[in-house]
Amino acid sequence: MASAWERECPYSEMGQRSVLLLPDLLLSENFAWENLIPKTIMGVLFLADVSGYTALSQKCVQQSGTDRGADELAQILNDYMSDFLEVVLDFGGDILKFGGDAVLVVWRASEAQLPQTISLVLQCCQQIQKKHGSRDTHLGQKLHLKIGISAGKMTILSAGDRDHQQYFICSNALDEVMMAQNLAVKSEVIVSPTCWELCEQEQIQTRLFGRKRVLKVQRTEHMSGSEREDAAGQFDQHTKMRRLERLRHQRPPFHVSNDPKAAAKMQKYIPEAALRKLDVDMPLHLWSELRPVTSLFIQLQFSENANTMDLQRGLCDATRMISTIISPHKGEINKSLLFDKGCTFLCVFGMSGAKLHHESTHALDSALQIFSTCSTSLRNLEAMSIGVTTGTMFCGLCGHPERAEHTVIGHKVNLGARLMVHYPRLVSCDEDTYKASRLPSYFFKELPKKELKGVTDPSPVYQYVGITNKRIFDTDRTKRRSDRRPLLGREVEIDLFERSLKAYETLGQPRILAYAGILGSGKSRLLTELAFLGQAAGHRVVTMELTEAHMRQPFSAIRMLVARALGLQAGETCEDWQRTLQAKLQGVIAESRYCLLNNIFLVKFAISDEVRQMHDLQMKGELQKTCREVLQKTLGGEFGIFVIDNAHFIDPASWTVMWPVLQSVTLFMVMSLAPGHERTESFFKAAADSTTSQRISCLHLEELKPAAVVQKVCQDLGVVSIPRDLARFLIQRSSGIPYYCEELLHCLRRDNVLLFSTGKQDKKVEDNWEGLIASAVEASLVVSATSSSSAGNNSGRVCTIRADVSLETTVLPATLKEIALAELDRITLQKQMVLKFAAIIGPVFTTQLLAHILPTCTRQHMNSLLDGLVSDNILKWLKDTGVPRDIQDAREGPSTSQQAGSGVERPSTSKETTEQQAGVLAFCAPLLQEAAYELWPKRQRASTQRKCAAFLEKHAHKCRRCHGGDFVAFHRFAVPSPQDGENCQGSADEDDWHSWEALVLAGEQLKKDRTHIPEGSANALQPQQAFSKEEFSTLDGDKCSCECEAIIESVLVPLARHYVATGNASRAFYYLLECAAAYLHVSNSYMALMKLREAEVLRNSMRKTATVLDCFEKATFLSLKAEVCCILGCVGLARKMTRQALSLLKKPFPQTCSGAFVTSLWERFQRALCDTNRTPSLPLEARRKKVAWMLQQTRCLSSLGHLYSLEDTSGRQSLSRLAARMKANVDRRIDSLKEEGFHPDNYLSIPAFLSVS
Repeated sequence: MASAWERECPYSEMGQRSVLLLPDLLLSENFAWENLIPKTIMGVLFLADVSGYTALSQKCVQQSGTDRGADELAQILNDYMSDFLEVVLDFGGDILKFGGDAVLVVWRASEAQLPQTISLVLQCCQQIQKKHGSRDTHLGQKLHLKIGISAGKMTILSAGDRDHQQYFICSNALDEVMMAQNLAVKSEVIVSPTCWELCEQEQIQTRLFGRKRVLKVQRTEHMSGSEREDAAGQFDQHTKMRRLERLRHQRPPFHVSNDPKAAAKMQKYIPEAALRKLDVDMPLHLWSELRPVTSLFIQLQFSENANTMDLQRGLCDATRMISTIISPHKGEINKSLLFDKGCTFLCVFGMSGAKLHHESTHALDSALQIFSTCSTSLRNLEAMSIGVTTGTMFCGLCGHPERAEHTVIGHKVNLGARLMVHYPRLVSCDEDTYKASRLPSYFFKELPKKELKGVTDPSPVYQYVGITNKRIFDTDRTKRRSDRRPLLGREVEIDLFERSLKAYETLGQPRILAYAGILGSGKSRLLTELAFLGQAAGHRVVTMELTEAHMRQPFSAIRMLVARALGLQAGETCEDWQRTLQAKLQGVIAESRYCLLNNIFLVKFAISDEVRQMHDLQMKGELQKTCREVLQKTLGGEFGIFVIDNAHFIDPASWTVMWPVLQSVTLFMVMSLAPGHERTESFFKAAADSTTSQRISCLHLEELKPAAVVQKVCQDLGVVSIPRDLARFLIQRSSGIPYYCEELLHCLRRDNVLLFSTGKQDKKVEDNWEGLIASAVEASLVVSATSSSSAGNNSGRVCTIRADVSLETTVLPATLKEIALAELDRITLQKQMVLKFAAIIGPVFTTQLLAHILPTCTRQHMNSLLDGLVSDNILKWLKDTGVPRDIQDAREGPSTSQQAGSGVERPSTSKETTEQQAGVLAFCAPLLQEAAYELWPKRQRASTQRKCAAFLEKHAHKCRRCHGGDFVAFHRFAVPSPQDGENCQGSADEDDWHSWEALVLAGEQLKKDRTHIPEGSANALQPQQAFSKEEFSTLDGDKCSCECEAIIESVLVPLARHYVATGNASRAFYYLLECAAAYLHVSNSYMALMKLREAEVLRNSMRKTATVLDCFEKATFLSLKAEVCCILGCVGLARKMTRQALSLLKKPFPQTCSGAFVTSLWERFQRALCDTNRTPSLPLEARRKKVAWMLQQTRCLSSLGHLYSLEDTSGRQSLSRLAARMKANVDRRIDSLKEEGFHPDNYLSIPAFLSVS
């Protein structure tokens, strides 16, 4: 049965979507709160919990991986919840709260209506447990529903600030329903004692639940549909509301008020991430994403003695405190739950449109600040705990299409809740958060492992303690520097350091050298190298590293600077520091000025009368003077070098002291900076100032050159050569940023994508398919420029790629995905929506295809959004890529298209128009395209990819110069497909022709990207290897004489990729064969071999899933492999595969002389029979299929005849003549079908094919 989510949502119209996110309780007129006064209602509470959910979440991760496990979990949960919530809505329930795998529902009724209402709710429970009490999943984990029921008076509380509100249910009924649900086991319904006292007991059969006061419901009297409707219509929640005209499972209609004040009040209860999507009118099916986020589970336990007003006051204060702390870092409160005097908040960092760099660090700091503030400021608070987790989570709608919540789902969410419960009274975090924060280890304390419910083999858990007084000097950045691994690609930066150091030694003047670079550009590694060079030159080098946490600690930077100069040790008490300072400062400064250092070093020197009489400005000047004297005298006149990593995190208080000191003390300061910070701007401004430019030098770190990237990869892997595809993949994905390259390599090695072996110069190629592929891979290796001399004997280690893996489908590492998403979230959600659809198409896309898959509401503004993305340097319009004019426009007469003559120009945006102009765009950074692609949940992505495939299939044919048709002759007619062959043989109208032009331009760019050779890398081809230089000619960028190669890159290759992603293996195999045939058509045997290699891997996976492959496809696969073998000189293997293909095509070829003699007689008889008898007429589809088979037979026989003719023996020559005779007979049958009136358009490819054969 189809899921409710596959139907159209009744609240999909603009202005009604907010209804989906709110309960009836908040939408009804009598609950339009004018103030925060608690509201009291009567009713029945229903709490359902999905048992087995946590175990399922872990199985999803094991099955689909950490990146896709949350998607699979959300699909299973949404399908299950939507099924039983349909029953709830049909019985008139009001869904109040979602709690992950739990749902809280209320039926409001007057006190007199409670017995009948309880009967109605029990009828609902009975129907739910009968239909949906258990659910089997494809992962083998069974899900069950546990339901608790209670009734009575309930208090509705509202808490929050001026912009955001949270609502809570507070009552004994809530405590009872939670107790009842907790006591229930799978597929049971438990009623609370109060509910039992209020219900119609004579209609309910129950059993006492052990020694508890609750009862298990065994059976209830059946209530007819009319009785159920009458009962539901009498509830308070349906007063003044008219039911819709019998649309089943529909909530009561709510009309959102046009009053801005009323709408604003309602929106206060909607999470910020959902509001952002409502504001841009985003379609509901696009709300869901798979995003790496950080979640905070906050638990507050209030005193048992707190009354309702105390509880509401505490909730209001807590909500305001949490919101105030997390809002500057774009964190938001996603949901809140109240239970048994305790409250839980779920806060999320990194939701759509709110991603920031260093997200995990912000979350940890916020958690510690929340813990400290709430613990000291909230009255009646007895205990508090916070669990922090980081990972890829499903961020979107969960529940039912008519009532859902916008939340996060995933194994990491469950883990955060478990940490919050099992590690009380502290801030705990998982291992991924610990690693993602990249904070020093002394910020954490490892906690003992505990058994967590539903979590098997938990990873280490840490307590986040932040910077403590005992560890404020633990900032020495002593990182290992390998003498065997020189720093690559930073010769300019090192040269600047050496020249500055020489000037410092010569002139004896203070100097500051600052290197600015983005995250991952290698600033820390560069400083480690420079510190090593400074020590090697005989200088005293003091190093320290700052973090963002230091920005919030006054005097932290100057404290560390002076402490490192004085040699203070970490881990000592404040008293120890005071004694050390007293000993170190004797004779350096007057004792009366020791007290100036109290605030800096957290010591307690007695305040002298001299200092006590100073005003603030005078004290500030004396402090600067003191620090300057300490640095000058402790260095003792020696040339000292201070190295500060992340100097942009210098706190404001330290900056007021450090800036004058740095310009007056004779020392050499080397630091790293990140763009976009106030400190960075200050240093660059000073470097540009004529008065300070002689002492301050600033340099931006550029990206590594492609040659340096290849060298670095070889250096990190310890190999002398890497595959060409790997080099291209890393160069394009890393954009020359060292950290990106390292993370990509780490991900590939973790997933066992890379293989390592020892190269041998005269390795004999095995005469089989696997040996041929191995030779091709070895022939495509790229040698590192620095290792080329040592690789001459080819005896070093080489790296290859696993045969069953495609680099294009590898998952982006979570660290790089977070960096890319932080950049994407700087743009508007409308632009993000366009980027997500463009990412599905690929790194290069046409505007026609983009318009085809975009939602209607976005398509109208596509031109302006694309221009905005170009202005943001995320996309770029492609110009002419050098396609000859006669190829760009194969039609007769002069070109009428501007794109045909000069490439696709940037469309004009002088006015907004719904008419989309032809154009081709590309992503400026492949990293952004991959990050946007991986945001898609599987179900929505597959739907969009099917639309892409439907558009591209119209253009999946040869160009007009090659007479059109399939690359495998009549392929579409031999294999059933959803494509209409009549309409796809050529471009029928002007729109299709413009699409063709744009696809050709896109294909040229894709080919250029694929064949780009890394600058400075050498090709490790040897003359004796299987591939010659000529066979690699198209791989190295030589142009084909037609448009077919461009169409391969922009149409056929994407079609195979789309069908693989949608799970349609048969169609994917079909287009992989088309790709291989097309590459052979344009004389690119290497790429044909690679596509056949992909087809081999896909066929093996189809065998595992018992997918039946069409006999014609098997034969075509073998014949294409035979052609590649023939080109590469493997004649014996080519003959073997061709004969196998002919057997599958029901045209077996003999292997012995006697068999050849008999077959020759039979073929002569067939020729005579063909001359005298006419072939019986067949239906059109049957004739097409027959022609496809015969064309493939002709190609195989022609190839086989050529292969046998290569050997000058009588036996081989006779077999060659037999193949020619068999081919001639097949050709006559094709001619006879032609005489039957075969349509010219459908026959287009036959003459050209026969002439080639």
